[in-house]
Amino acid sequence: MKQDIDLEEYARQVRQGKNGAALEKLTTSEAGVKLAAKVDGERLTKAAQQGDAQTLADMLKGILSTPEGKSFAAQVEKAVQDGR
Repeated sequence: MKQDIDLEEYARQVRQGKNGAALEKLTTSEAGVKLAAKVDGERLTKAAQQGDAQTLADMLKGILSTPEGKSFAAQVEKAVQDGR
């Protein structure tokens, strides 16, 4: 099942959440910037807007298969847990 996703609205909600500041800090960190540079932003945006879960999952698997991706995911998980 595909559904359109408003990425701007979703990003706004994440930024306003209780973990928003910590997550924002991670995305602008050196590790976050390096990791983001490895992502095909156009492909990611298109898949998200079209609700293409398989493409999103494949992209995430690719990112998480790298040492940098695993480390970044652990940092995100910690930031989310610390904000609870």
